Amino acid sequence: MSCRKQQSFSLVGMLMASFASISTAWGASTITAIDFTGTQDPNELAIQADGPITISKQTADQDRQVILEIENATLPDHLGRRIDTSSFDGNVTLISPYQVEGQQNTVRVVVQLRSPGAATLTEQGNSARLLVPRTAGAAAAEPVQNETAETAMMDEPPTSPGTPAAPAVPAASEAKTVEEQLDGFIASRDSQRFTGKPITLQVRDTDAADVFRLIADASGFNIILGDDVEGEVTLSLVDVPWDQALDVLLKTLHLGAERNNNILRVVTLKNLTEEKTAELAARRASQASAPRITRIFPISFANLKDLAGILTRFASSSSPASQGGGPGASGLTAADTTAIVEIDNRTNSIIVRDLAENLDRIQKLVGLLDTQTPQVLIEGKIVEATETFTKDIGGKLGLSAQHGLAGYGSNQIASTMNSGSLTSLDSLVSSELGKGSIGFSPTLAFVSGFRLNAVLSMGESESQLKVISSPKTVVLNKESAKIIQTTPVAVPKATTNAETGQVTFGTEVEEANLSLEVKPTITNDGSVLMDLNLSRDVPVELRGGQNGIGKRSIKTIVLVESGSTLVIGGIYTMTSQQNNSGFPFLRKIPILGVFFGSESDTSERTELFIFITPKILNKKEAGLVS
Repeated sequence: MSCRKQQSFSLVGMLMASFASISTAWGASTITAIDFTGTQDPNELAIQADGPITISKQTADQDRQVILEIENATLPDHLGRRIDTSSFDGNVTLISPYQVEGQQNTVRVVVQLRSPGAATLTEQGNSARLLVPRTAGAAAAEPVQNETAETAMMDEPPTSPGTPAAPAVPAASEAKTVEEQLDGFIASRDSQRFTGKPITLQVRDTDAADVFRLIADASGFNIILGDDVEGEVTLSLVDVPWDQALDVLLKTLHLGAERNNNILRVVTLKNLTEEKTAELAARRASQASAPRITRIFPISFANLKDLAGILTRFASSSSPASQGGGPGASGLTAADTTAIVEIDNRTNSIIVRDLAENLDRIQKLVGLLDTQTPQVLIEGKIVEATETFTKDIGGKLGLSAQHGLAGYGSNQIASTMNSGSLTSLDSLVSSELGKGSIGFSPTLAFVSGFRLNAVLSMGESESQLKVISSPKTVVLNKESAKIIQTTPVAVPKATTNAETGQVTFGTEVEEANLSLEVKPTITNDGSVLMDLNLSRDVPVELRGGQNGIGKRSIKTIVLVESGSTLVIGGIYTMTSQQNNSGFPFLRKIPILGVFFGSESDTSERTELFIFITPKILNKKEAGLVS
C-alpha cells in the first residue's frame, strides 16, 4: 500500500504468486487495491480486485455510515488497515476494510461520514467506485503537509481484523460546550478519569503541531501552541478518549496546558513555570505597594474570639501573595503591609485592616460563618398500654336446722364445708368483681329437720389502661438540655438503730420523675444526631397496701432526619396466672366439685413504646438551606 502527496493518497497492494494460486483454487477473487481521493468533489473510494466481484451497499444514517459488502472476495492482511481521512475537506472521515469473521469469502468496507449523506456505487468489471459528495457542514481543515504522517496512519493494524470502524466523533456543540470539555480535560488530568469521545491516532515521525491539530479537530475546541512546542512523535492509539490522548501527548513532550476561556494554550513546562513565577512576583509587588483599608464587621451570632482567629489566617499577612520580597522592597514598613484583626466587645464587632481584595473575601467569609446557631425542638413520647382480665368461680355448701337443736337457733348452720375457700371467694368477688351468685336450699328427706344450702358465685373483670407521656424541649446545637416532671410518692423504709440494733419501719417521700435529657448535633444535610436519656417513673401499689416506684428508661445515641419520628425502643410483657383452691379430692368432682373449691384466672399484657421526633426550627437562618 502506498500514498501520493498530491491531493489524494491510496492503498496499493500487489498479490504474491502464492496468494493468487490459492484464490484461483478456491474460486474467490482477491482485493488488490483500495484507493481514496479526498480533494475532489465528490470524494472517491476505488476498490480493485484480480477477478469478478459482487458488491452491495447499505446505509446507516443513524451511525453516519455507508457499508459495502463484497462477495466472493478475500482481503490480504496488508490491506486490512484503517484509513484516517479526517484531514480532508470532505464528508468521509474513516475507511475500515476487513474480512468478515466466519465468512472467508466476504469482505466488508465501512465508510464513516461526518454527517449523513448520499453515496453512489458503480461497478465495472473487477473494480467498483463509491462517490461521496461533500457536505456544506463538513469541517474544513488544511491537508497534512507531512507525507510521513499521511502514510503512517495506515501502518498499524486495528485491534481485530473483524472489528468495524469506530463511530465518528461528533462536533462539540452536539454533546458539550467547548468550555465544559475544557473543564473536563483539566479535571481528568488530576483524576486520570477520561470521558472524552474515542478517537484513533496512528502517526509515525509526525510533527507535534500536526498531531495537536488533529486532536483539536476531533474534540472541537481551540488549541494555541507556543513557539517552543516542537518535535516529532509516533503514536498508535485506537479508540482512545481524546482527552486521554491529549494528556499522553503533553506528558510525552514535557508540555503544560493552560486554559483561557474556550482556548487551551500549550507551552513547555519550563516556560509555563517561569511565566507563573513572574506573575506571582508581580502580584506580590503590586500588593506590597497597595493601600490598606480598614473595615468594621458587625457580628451577630458567632463567637468573636473564634471568628477573629479564622479571619487572621485568611488575612494578607498569612497569604502566599504577601510572602517573599519583604515589605522593605516597596519602601513600606511592616506595619503598612501586615493585616490587622481586632475585636471590639462593646459593639460586638471585628475590625480588619487589609487589602481591598482581601476585605471582600473576608466579608464573604463572615457572611457564611456569622449565622444563627441551629435550634432543635425535640419531642419524646412514651406510650404505655396495659390490658388486664380476671375470672373467678367458686361455691359454698352447708346444712341448716329447720327447728331448734341443742340450744342452737333454727337458722343456725350446723356444719360448713370448705368455708375458708368460700369466704375467700366471696370476699374477692364482692371487692373486685361484684358478686354474681345463684343458690338453692332443698329439705333433706333422709335427715329430719335439716336443710341443704348451696351457693355458686362467679365473676369476671376486664380493664384497659393507656398512658402517653410527651416531654418536649428546645435546645441549641451541641448543647445539653434537661426537662423533669416530679411526683412525690411515700414509700416504705426500714431504719436500723446503730446503738440498739432495733429496726423500725416507716415511710419516706421519693420522687417519681418524667424526664428528657438530650444533647443534639446537627449535620450539614439536615439530620440530627442525639445523645439522649428518656425516663418515666411510675408509682405502683405493692402488697400490703404499700407504695413503690417502677422505672421505664432508655439511654441511646440515634441519628434522625429533621421532622421524622423514630421508634427508639419498646418492651412487650405478658403475664398469666392461675389459682386453684378447695377441699382435697372433692373439688375435682365433675360439676359438683365447684361447690367444694374455687378457681381464679388472671392475665395481664403490657406494651411500652418510646418515640423521638427532632425538628430544626431555623434551618434557613442557620445556613442549612442553600
